[in-house]
Amino acid sequence: MKRIFCLIFSLVSLSIVSVNASGDHAHQPAIGSLEGHYKKMAAKSVYATVKGIPVAPEVRFLQEAELALPANKRLRQIALIRHGEPDLLKTGRFSLNQAKQFVQSYDSVGIVVPDTPFFKIDNPDNAVIFVSSINRAKATAHYIFGADRGMTISPDFREFETSIGKHSPNVSMPINFWTTTARIKWMLGIDRQGAESFADARKRARKAAQVLAEASDKKPEVVLVAHGLLNRYIQQSLKDMGWHVVRDGGNGYLGTTILAKIES
Repeated sequence: MKRIFCLIFSLVSLSIVSVNASGDHAHQPAIGSLEGHYKKMAAKSVYATVKGIPVAPEVRFLQEAELALPANKRLRQIALIRHGEPDLLKTGRFSLNQAKQFVQSYDSVGIVVPDTPFFKIDNPDNAVIFVSSINRAKATAHYIFGADRGMTISPDFREFETSIGKHSPNVSMPINFWTTTARIKWMLGIDRQGAESFADARKRARKAAQVLAEASDKKPEVVLVAHGLLNRYIQQSLKDMGWHVVRDGGNGYLGTTILAKIES
């Protein structure tokens, strides 16, 4: 069953994220150098842990002084951070009603908090932080940066919505079955139950990407603490706007992807 879920997720992901194979890095040696620096940093990273289990490598933005940038060029960076693991039981089998309750609870619980913050900002005056209004993202931002750190919290950065729907079999299945099938139905426009449409969600992601890019005009380091699917669409929109992925943190909890742009 787990292999089936993985296959379904892979197929959905392929339908969501287009592959950029334009070869831009051949014309952007500075971007390639930036990628190399992030790989070296990752190889030496210390991990934040939960009960002794590594959950996230230490990450920070690279600074212009560490790089051999072309003359009169400016580095802008955007970090997309997925929230931490929600503090919610996910094992066992769930009936239809239990799955609906799980989805509601998923949007309200906090996270399993690691022992130390994993993302560091060297110069807070150079950075701006955006956060989803959903609790697991806010809890993650507070864990990383502290509750007193200035942040912009907005529902525009909430995850793409999920509705288990009315027209589902009343059987007991693992929660991944319910959430995956609900997402597929939502993408197809089936049994949405008033949830935002797939098309509207993609428009919201493009708008969010524009907000982050514009913020980087004022401060060179921008952080978004949000959600896996939303972040993937924001990432693609930023790539369409000429940004480059210099660190791919994957889709897991606390996964951190950094995009960069070098301009005059």
